[in-house]
Amino acid sequence: MQHQVLPLSLRMTAFLLSGMSKPFPGLTARLFYRLYCTPPGTKVRSSHLELRNSAQLNQLTVTRYPFDERPMTITTYRWGSADKKILLLHGWGGSPFHFKKLIDTLLRQGYEVITYDAPAHGDSDGKRTNLVQWSHVLEQVIVREGPLYAIIGHSLGGLNAALTLSRRTVQVPRLVMLSCALSAPVFFNEALQLFRIHPVVMPPLRQLIHQRLREDLEELDLHRYINQIKAEKIFFAYDTTDTLVDEKEVTAYVEQYPSIHAMRITGEGHFRIMRQEPVIREVMQFLEK
Repeated sequence: MQHQVLPLSLRMTAFLLSGMSKPFPGLTARLFYRLYCTPPGTKVRSSHLELRNSAQLNQLTVTRYPFDERPMTITTYRWGSADKKILLLHGWGGSPFHFKKLIDTLLRQGYEVITYDAPAHGDSDGKRTNLVQWSHVLEQVIVREGPLYAIIGHSLGGLNAALTLSRRTVQVPRLVMLSCALSAPVFFNEALQLFRIHPVVMPPLRQLIHQRLREDLEELDLHRYINQIKAEKIFFAYDTTDTLVDEKEVTAYVEQYPSIHAMRITGEGHFRIMRQEPVIREVMQFLEK
């Protein structure tokens, strides 16, 4: 497990969940599930507003889940117009505008850039969301916006893209994964450890996820889909000092997946990797091959 420290705002919650986890595993599972389906807010900077104002905004109506056809609205952003479309996917608690430097570079190179606020983020509908919903929404966006030239995903956005391309019928020529998580089960296990929640909570948590989302948690794991991501070329950049993604796990994964072109850097962490010139140069070279 990577070295992580809970923010002050979550320490009291962790204390309460830890204390009640062994005597009340079912209740703890429900509270933990609710907590981890609620993304944190994102600060909007002036540079983000400038980028937003320069975009073509649209409201896209999608269904919530494969088993739930109620409509929800997703806010999309588009810059440029070209034959080669690039779809950007932000991470949990993130924003499309965190890709600002990459968006500027893509536009200079003549690409069309498309992105959107994930459910329960930015101006899109919802207060709570999850990876299963993200995947269902992404599949609909790919179908409507296609054909796409590439998808670029950061963190959970990268995991979402890879799982969707593995488990659904959609495909793209190129996939870029930046500081990408690999496994929802590993994520939940590490989160339970971080909160010091007793392991007895994991079985009812798995059962709850299956009941609510009609998915098995173990299926949301890229290790199950070696050589099954439907992208002709894959690029994976990660950082050895990332405290959210285990670089040893990523290194082992890309070694099992020889068609992935991997780039390992040191010192930029989980978020700054999106803005680093060496990474952006490598991404652009990958797209132009």
